[in-house]
Amino acid sequence: MEFVDAALKFNVAMGSFAAQRVLGVLPMSNSESVRATQEKLYRTGEAAKKVFMTNTALFGAFQFTDKVQSVLAGLAADTLSGKVLSPSYIKHAAQSAAHLSADAVGALGSGTSRDLLKEQFGNTFDVIGFVNHVSAPKTLSEDGTYPLEEMVKSCYSHGDYPALWLVEGLGERYATAYLNDSLAKGTELKGLLSSGKMMETDQKIQTMMHAGIGIIFAKHAVDALTPWSTDEDIRSAVNVFTTLVTNNSLPGYIGAALESLGLVTRTWHGQLVAKMSSYLKDTNPDLYEFFWHGCGRAMYFSPMYMMPGLSPWDAADSEPTEETARRNARAGVAWAFTIVNSRQPEIAANFLRHKSERIADNDAYTNGVYSTLTMATDMVPGHRYVRAFGHYKPDDAPGREAWVKNIGSDAGGAIETIHATLKAADKLGEVFRYHENLAGYAASLKA
Repeated sequence: MEFVDAALKFNVAMGSFAAQRVLGVLPMSNSESVRATQEKLYRTGEAAKKVFMTNTALFGAFQFTDKVQSVLAGLAADTLSGKVLSPSYIKHAAQSAAHLSADAVGALGSGTSRDLLKEQFGNTFDVIGFVNHVSAPKTLSEDGTYPLEEMVKSCYSHGDYPALWLVEGLGERYATAYLNDSLAKGTELKGLLSSGKMMETDQKIQTMMHAGIGIIFAKHAVDALTPWSTDEDIRSAVNVFTTLVTNNSLPGYIGAALESLGLVTRTWHGQLVAKMSSYLKDTNPDLYEFFWHGCGRAMYFSPMYMMPGLSPWDAADSEPTEETARRNARAGVAWAFTIVNSRQPEIAANFLRHKSERIADNDAYTNGVYSTLTMATDMVPGHRYVRAFGHYKPDDAPGREAWVKNIGSDAGGAIETIHATLKAADKLGEVFRYHENLAGYAASLKA
């Protein structure tokens, strides 16, 4: 019955968003009545989407179909305006088609690639399951407390790989319990991760606990926005989010919570990304960087990009409109791609072996690799998969060359140094955004 209801809501969401986009390309689309109708359709679609957004299969189908609708609407608008006739437009379309074809062939062209793709899918579904199904309460106990220490022990009892994702899920539930309680009482939420019982708990959980509370704060702040929200509406939502983050974070980890604004917006409110990005670029350059890193992380976890031929790397390069955002988005994709598949470094090696030219124009991929392994090193000291990844060397010459060029010959040693330096400087939250030459940035903190 639950699946039937979700499937029905899927149809409602798709129909609402399709109608909204059709109205957007018709004459008089800027009239007040048309915009009001579009906004009503958008809200209807968003309400329906909430019913199936935790169903990976249905949500993946929604993302794919919604993307197709968006592309078709954009094509219709570009046709009406004559853009489709420009040489640059035709060149971009041809390049996109070539990339899609090459990615599909690369993913399915050999038995080894198919086996690695299957393992990559399995890893991604594992991680989504860990975060979404962690065994932790979403409400406070009757006495107003939360069994934090017990839940942390449970997260780490499952082993090195699940631990950090379970902790992120724990952070979400921990924040949900306290935020709902504060809203019900009309009180201001403060000190969630910077005081009380949290400070008596092992501090290695802080990075992904911050990421988890950031997700809940972002959902709370962004939920009421639409693509037609005013700048004042956006400002108010961002202020709600940043106030919650600031009041409940340790300064050295705040970046981990800020990055979640991009993760939440890109995952569940895709039509808001451009508007949010434009506002942050003009008003909050630091949050703008974290935002796009979170968008990149969301791109990797998007179910639609599990389809052969569709690539989060292309999304990271094409969705941002300028270089700072683009580098953060690519670093965010690499961040998720690396740690999710850390159990099989062969997956990263295969990607570099066949597609390293796609990431050759800057060091954002390398930044993502080192940043995410630094985070995992802090959360799980001696993490066996991180250690193995840091010392991995492909067997074949082309694979070794690509690995050394993009990851280095002693990644393990570099990660240990970066981690020690960032931790000593109380800057571990900085691994949630792009820094040109992360090792150099870390070294500069010693001065």
